[in-house]
Amino acid sequence: MSSVAYVVQPPMTAKCPTRWDIHARCAVRMPDEEIDLPVGTWLLTLPPAENGRSAPPHYRLADGRVICLDDSLTADQATVLTDPQALVALTAYQPLEQAVLEEWGLWTEQIDPSAPFRLIRCPLCGGTAFTTVAFSEIWCDGCHAQFNVRYTAGDPGFVVDCTMRYLQYQDTHYLIPRNEGLLLTMVFKNGGDPFDMNHTSQCHRQDCSEEQTALTDGQDSPLRAGLHACGLGEVYSWSFYGHVPTVYQYERHEYHELLWPEVGCFDKHHIDPEHSRGGHTEAWPGTAFVSVTGFTREDSQNMESAAAMLQGDNSKNPSRDTLATVLQTLAARPSQAPYVNARSSWPHRKYLAEGEKYLLHRWLLQREKVDGYITAVPVWLVVVDTTEDRHSHKWQVVGDNICIGCGKPMTSADLDMAVNRFRPWDTPHGHCRKMWQQYGWRPTLFGAGTDGAPSTDEGR
Repeated sequence: MSSVAYVVQPPMTAKCPTRWDIHARCAVRMPDEEIDLPVGTWLLTLPPAENGRSAPPHYRLADGRVICLDDSLTADQATVLTDPQALVALTAYQPLEQAVLEEWGLWTEQIDPSAPFRLIRCPLCGGTAFTTVAFSEIWCDGCHAQFNVRYTAGDPGFVVDCTMRYLQYQDTHYLIPRNEGLLLTMVFKNGGDPFDMNHTSQCHRQDCSEEQTALTDGQDSPLRAGLHACGLGEVYSWSFYGHVPTVYQYERHEYHELLWPEVGCFDKHHIDPEHSRGGHTEAWPGTAFVSVTGFTREDSQNMESAAAMLQGDNSKNPSRDTLATVLQTLAARPSQAPYVNARSSWPHRKYLAEGEKYLLHRWLLQREKVDGYITAVPVWLVVVDTTEDRHSHKWQVVGDNICIGCGKPMTSADLDMAVNRFRPWDTPHGHCRKMWQQYGWRPTLFGAGTDGAPSTDEGR
């Protein structure tokens, strides 16, 4: 069917089409929006849907927007557009979806009225510039973090996953082993139009007015600054989870040297040198990998039994204790990659000073009582770059005061306060202390004194 163009005669009102797209359990609804059509508006008829579904007549405006009317235009509402140049211009227009289909052979689907990459910032470097190749991959132009967009569990909005396989350490605030098992996820649901800066009766914030709408500051949110805060809906910040990396791939991870301060920086009567690693040098990211055996639970139990038998043997065999220790060590190792629970600690970059970065140093493991599965929580350090040339990678540890529960920095005063059993939220890190006990974590807090000087307190 050839398209016909019309010119609106009396002013009229149209609507943006309402669309339901069903994807397994997920449904996305594009909300209705009324559009005023003044006299002289050009409308180009669009062909009906190929799937044969009944739908109101659709038209395209000169600016590319698609509208729908309750019924087809009548002679009283519009006249046929006959200008040949105008017809060529209207029919030559190619919407983005059609251009992508013809150029790359891909169907383009809008997952939400608010395009995700106009709203979010990169969680690793804070950047707002993103690139794609034929819509097959999306990455941050700053640190090369990669992104994937998917549906929510049924609510209008979107979910964004961020992975770190090709992370560039020089451009990020976070040093994490490059791997496929760890990821960050944020959720945006039930939002309006955060780019509409008009104050309406729907604005719910006290600091939003007709003179100045409330805007996002880009600090405590995964979204960029300058958006209308009343149009955001429900925003769930980046959640860190996945599986602990287990295989050190040398073609992907170059050697980094991690330098710990001398023990003399601490009070030797309070800080265990072995615990603080004072003056030690470590190879990173090797510390952030966990060895696994691939054994079944039955295999591990058999090794534990064998170790117990060796230890109970009274015969004089110099290799007995060594063999028992080896068996016990293997039996205690995870059989597969430990799971990092959703919403694990993710320290906010706003707490970093100039030149500082967060480094994922190691993992604390715990075997769950119910199913025996091993879970892990990350231990973060604060480091600065001491690299002298481009061929070496050296990081000086300047802080070991990041809480494993909430990811916030801690001070000596935080530990000196007694926990209120009935109102733990009234105590700094009150809810986190249970996790400290579960995983046997003892914060050293050097570089985190209340007056800016290094602290000498250890965990209570």
